[in-house]
Amino acid sequence: MVLCIEYFPLILENRQINRLGFFHGMAHHLHEAMPTIAAIGVFLSFFHQGSLGGVPGVLYGRPFAFREGFLVWPWTFFLFVLSAIACGPCFTILITWITEKCAGKRLVKRNVIDILAKISGRLLVVYLILKTLDTVYWVAIAGKVGAPFSSFYANQPYGYWVLITELGIFGVIPALILLSAKARQIENVLIIACILNCAGIFMNRWIMTVQSLAVPVMSFDKFVSYHPNWVEYASTFMFVWAGAIVIMLSYRYLPIFPQEKELNPL
Repeated sequence: MVLCIEYFPLILENRQINRLGFFHGMAHHLHEAMPTIAAIGVFLSFFHQGSLGGVPGVLYGRPFAFREGFLVWPWTFFLFVLSAIACGPCFTILITWITEKCAGKRLVKRNVIDILAKISGRLLVVYLILKTLDTVYWVAIAGKVGAPFSSFYANQPYGYWVLITELGIFGVIPALILLSAKARQIENVLIIACILNCAGIFMNRWIMTVQSLAVPVMSFDKFVSYHPNWVEYASTFMFVWAGAIVIMLSYRYLPIFPQEKELNPL
């Protein structure tokens, strides 16, 4: 509901709709209230991402995910929040880049993209440091409760490559690129870094969800794999395509890129 309210002023700023006095005034008043609405959205997003990490973090019977915590929140709560905000600017860059390629024109100034990439790189470094410390702590605690480190990666296809890929390929590499001013100026390299960053956060969610529940914790348990059918894939991609349609219609009819005219003079 908050996202819809945040999006609504854009609809009212459509050139045809904005000509009507009632809707013009409504858009003006909504813009005045938008800081408060945006703050509510940030608050809800904060706890949405945190709850995703907090759920596996309180599973006492699952040593892969269980963590100590701060007050009522396990550390995974804050790691999920930090990883989300480290990924967000890169995801914004990717959406903008895809839209530019489809439109065949520049839509955002280069310095704006560079600022977003720099912010994402710094946040990603902080996240990787805390995530590494958390992993080292987790390995020590798990060993004390009778769950050796190797036991979490004994079931294929969840081998050691999972950990190396998440923190190394999808973590360290994009962080180095995003922190390098020269690398950020090369568009293809920057896009690769953004893709790796987003893929790393996606993989983190996949690992913390699937492995937390799938890795056997009892000697008589068996590791069972599950493969979704085409209907489950289709229902998932339906929301992705719905989002793509909203973006396309927004670009066509709404002023979502105010720098477009400046960058593409007639």
